[in-house]
Amino acid sequence: MFVDSPLHIAASSGQSRFAMEMINLMPSFTKKLNKSGLSPMHLALLNGYFELVSLFVHADPGLVRVKGRGGLTPLHYATKHGNIHLMVYFLLACPESIEDVTVRGETVLHIAVKTNMLEALEVLIGWLQRVCHKDALDWKKFIPNWRDEQGNAALDIAVSNMQIQAIQLLAEIKAKNSKGEDASQILQGQTQLDRREVLKMLRRSTSVVKASSIQSTERLTAVLRSKTRFQERFAIYIARCRMRISDDVINALLVVAGLILAATYQTIYNPPGSVHQDNIGAIKTNVTNSSTGGGPLRDVEAGTVIMSGGDFTLFSVCNSLTLYLALNVISLLVPDDFFGRTLKLLLSWLALCYYVSILIISPSSSVAPVICTILAWLLFSIVYNILSVYSRKFCAFQKKKQMELQQLIRFYDAKLCPEELLSAEVQRRGAAAAPGEETCPEINPSA
Repeated sequence: MFVDSPLHIAASSGQSRFAMEMINLMPSFTKKLNKSGLSPMHLALLNGYFELVSLFVHADPGLVRVKGRGGLTPLHYATKHGNIHLMVYFLLACPESIEDVTVRGETVLHIAVKTNMLEALEVLIGWLQRVCHKDALDWKKFIPNWRDEQGNAALDIAVSNMQIQAIQLLAEIKAKNSKGEDASQILQGQTQLDRREVLKMLRRSTSVVKASSIQSTERLTAVLRSKTRFQERFAIYIARCRMRISDDVINALLVVAGLILAATYQTIYNPPGSVHQDNIGAIKTNVTNSSTGGGPLRDVEAGTVIMSGGDFTLFSVCNSLTLYLALNVISLLVPDDFFGRTLKLLLSWLALCYYVSILIISPSSSVAPVICTILAWLLFSIVYNILSVYSRKFCAFQKKKQMELQQLIRFYDAKLCPEELLSAEVQRRGAAAAPGEETCPEINPSA
């Protein structure tokens, strides 16, 4: 169990071809620990063989969560050494690795703060703010406030070491210390002089962090290290809530939203009090009212509502808001494929017909219903654009960045180890290998 396997030796010496074949033939070797408490992926990472690390991740993304000596995972090592590109690569391959803690109860946030790796801490905070995962809301709530074996949260360590930039970064995700206090509450417990000094340092640290970001940030980590805007945070929250909903709940919500949509749409064609049937009846009604001493005559047209302008204003606005909310719910729940987009197009035409109907049945003497309806349309159009556009943007963020990071992390020499030839060679030799047959080249550990 604690003896170096051939895969350990290959990982230590960076022999990608042989390691690839061993992964194919003996996948169980990838999770075994040697006498130093390290897995083959740990060895490849510590020796700087990043192309081999990429091979391990492609073979099994779950290897990112394999714990070595001290309970340290590859993500912990990457954070400890400040390798932000590998950090993002690991997080994209296995988002659940953010949950892992060491034997001392330390999260990646603890490690980043203790080693004063501000760029790594910035990437982790950006990940917690943006990742689209069904457990993302729980991660953002519990991981920043997780306590190690000594009862210290990441904010406790930053405050005790007076790491102002780390405090400022942790304040963005509302991290709290072991007493449940956030950064602002901690400052209130200091003397007035200390508070002023810390506030000045916080203001200065903001510009320092931004300056260092410009100098050292690559395009693949720029998004994670950038500040989030309100509409982005709102859209990410909606996307996360959507991912937590099961298929059965989605089906039930679609049924309920469809019923609400049908009811509100039908109501506009049969409003309370009905509509005037023709102009002649309206003229006779006006004459009768005039002869009996009623109010002034009111011009009416066939097809307009009988209720007063004020009542229709209230009715149309409430009905319109209900209908458009139902449209938004349906648009967010349907899949974003060809059929889903076709359905959204049909729903938009349905909404257009609805508002044309309101314009037709509105009393000619009042334009308030039309104005209120247009305002409601603009309001929910903005909300819809935020939810749909930004939600799709951040839900597709992980897949897009993963493809880019794979190209960044892979440092293959096309002449020595072309990927296509290597894959074909592994499949050929793996299929031809008989039990007990030696098919692997010898490894020179000193190579």
